[in-house]
Amino acid sequence: MRETKQKTAILEFLRSKRQHHSAIQIYDAVREKIPNISLGTVYRNLGALIESGEIISVETNDKCVFYDGFIADHAHFVCQGCKGIFDFDMPTGMTEEMKKSGFKVSSEHLVCYGLCSECAKNTAQ
Repeated sequence: MRETKQKTAILEFLRSKRQHHSAIQIYDAVREKIPNISLGTVYRNLGALIESGEIISVETNDKCVFYDGFIADHAHFVCQGCKGIFDFDMPTGMTEEMKKSGFKVSSEHLVCYGLCSECAKNTAQ
């Protein structure tokens, strides 16, 4: 994939934040550096960055997509209450079982859905 200032700005933004951002949030942030960038350019670059393995995406139950510049193997928890996305270390042993069955695991990405501790506490009251 060709290096462009738009792609570089998007990747720098995502890697500088240990959070998950929507395309609109990325667009708004990158527009501060590149005022004439279009939303279509952001979406095209996000797709290319996912395809090249430089970022990952996380989809919520309501089909909203968020982007993550932290690409080391890790799990996500998506809260169905506050819509927060939380990072966790991958459970150990999961891919080992797959490998024993003959699967060749190239990367791990697990997404769990439910209520975060704060939303669960508020629901119980």
